[in-house]
Amino acid sequence: MKKYILFILCSFVLFSCGNVQDKKAQEPDPFIYKSGSLEKGETLAKAMLKEDLDNVMVYKLVNKLDSIYNLRRSHPGDSFLVKIDTLDVIHELVYIPNKINKYRVIKDTSDVYYTQIDTLKLTKVTQHCNGEITTSLYQAMIDAGEGGALPVMFTQIFQWDIDFFIDPQKGDRFNLIYEQYMDGDKFVKYGEIRSAQYKSKNYSKIAYFYTNKKGISKYYDEKGVSFQKAFLKSPLNYKRITSYFGNRTHPITRKVRLHNGVDYAAAYGTPVEASADGTIIHRGWKGGHPTINGRTGGYGKTIMIRHTNGYKTLYGHLSKYGKYKVGTRVEQHDIIGYVGSTGLSTGNHLHYTIYYHDKAINPLKLNNVSGPPVPKNEMKEFKTEVERLRTLLLSDTTYTTQKKEVTEIESEVILSDTTSTLNDSKDKSNRIVFYLILIIMILALVIIRLIIKINRLKKEKIQLK
Repeated sequence: MKKYILFILCSFVLFSCGNVQDKKAQEPDPFIYKSGSLEKGETLAKAMLKEDLDNVMVYKLVNKLDSIYNLRRSHPGDSFLVKIDTLDVIHELVYIPNKINKYRVIKDTSDVYYTQIDTLKLTKVTQHCNGEITTSLYQAMIDAGEGGALPVMFTQIFQWDIDFFIDPQKGDRFNLIYEQYMDGDKFVKYGEIRSAQYKSKNYSKIAYFYTNKKGISKYYDEKGVSFQKAFLKSPLNYKRITSYFGNRTHPITRKVRLHNGVDYAAAYGTPVEASADGTIIHRGWKGGHPTINGRTGGYGKTIMIRHTNGYKTLYGHLSKYGKYKVGTRVEQHDIIGYVGSTGLSTGNHLHYTIYYHDKAINPLKLNNVSGPPVPKNEMKEFKTEVERLRTLLLSDTTYTTQKKEVTEIESEVILSDTTSTLNDSKDKSNRIVFYLILIIMILALVIIRLIIKINRLKKEKIQLK
C-alpha cells in the first residue's frame, strides 16, 4: 500500500512540476521592446517620442540618463532600447553610444528609477605593423589589414614634421607598435600607438609614447624631445596647395604682388584648426587686396589668432566661423572655422599666413619650436620605456601584423546599483519555478509521512482489538 501511495504522490509531483514549467514556457514575455537609432540632428527624446511613448515619462528618463551620460555628445547612429509593459509604463531605457558602454535607467520594484553603466570587459593586445608606401600611407595600412582609424592616429604623431598630403613618396616606410582592444576574438577599438617610426629619403625618426608623473601623455624622441611643435604643419585637410608664399599674379586683379601666405585648396566646409595655442584677436570680414568692382575685404570672413613670442596667424576666405569669439583662448586643433570662398576668391580654399612681429613669413619654412621635453627627474624611467618599446618595434619586422603581448582585462563595470538587465525577468521566472518545485516536494513528503502515520495508527488499533 505504501509503495502505491508513494508512486502516486511522486507522479503527482512530477506532473505538477512539468505542468508549471510548461506553463512558464508557454507564457509570453509580458514586456514589449522598442528600439531605434538617432538620425542626423535628432535628440534621444525626439527619437523615443517617434515610438509613441508617453511624453512625460520619456523626458523623465532622458533627464535621468543625462546624469550619467552627457547627451550633448550624442551622434547619429547611437542606438537605444526601451522595455515597456502593457500599460505603456517604461521599465528600462538602454542607451548605446558605442560598442563598449551601455547606459541604463531601470525601474525597480518600488517604482523608483536608478541608473547603471555596463562596460564591456576587453582584452588589450599589443600588435606590430609595418609596411612600405606605394600610393599613400592610408592605403598601405589598409592593405596591411588595418582599419582607417590607425593611419589617422599615425599621422597625428608626425603632423608637425610631415605634411602627409604632399610629403610621402613611394618607397617610404612605416613601422609601429600599437594596442587593440578585443572582445574575445572580435576587434572593438584601437588603443594608443606606443611607438612609431617613419622613414623616407630625408627623414627618419622614432616616436615613443610616455606618460609623466603628472599623468600627461605625449610622444618624444629617444632624447626626450617632444614631437609636438608650436605650430601645425598645415591647419586643415587639403587637396593641394594652389599658391605659395612670394610674388605672383593675382587671379582677379591680374597684378603682380606679394602673396604673403599659402593657399590650400579644400572642399567647401572643411574644418580649419588653430595651428597653435593662442587668443582670438579678430573674427570678421577683413581686407588684404585692393577693391575690385566694388568688392572689398579681400580675405572675406577671417580669423586671426595671437600666439606667444610675437607670432600671429591669419585664416582667410572662410565660409563660416567656429564657436570661438574675440578674446577667447583656443588650443591647437580647436576648430575655428570652415573653408569657403568669401572675399576676393576664385574657388574654395584657405588663405593661411603666419606673422612674426607683424611681418609675414613663409609658413612652409617656419623654424618650428618643440614643446616641453621629458622632465629631467624622469629620464631614467623614460629611457627604460624607450628601450622596451624599441626592442618591440625593431624585432620581427618581416611580419606585417603580429601579436606581441596580451595584458589583463582593461575595463569593467563602472557604476552598478544592481545587476539587473533586460534578461532579469527570465532569471526571476526560473527562480520562481525552482521554488515552486521545492515547495511541492516538501508538501508531498509531509503528506506521505502523514499517510504512513495514519496507516500505522490503524494497524495499532486493529492489533488492540
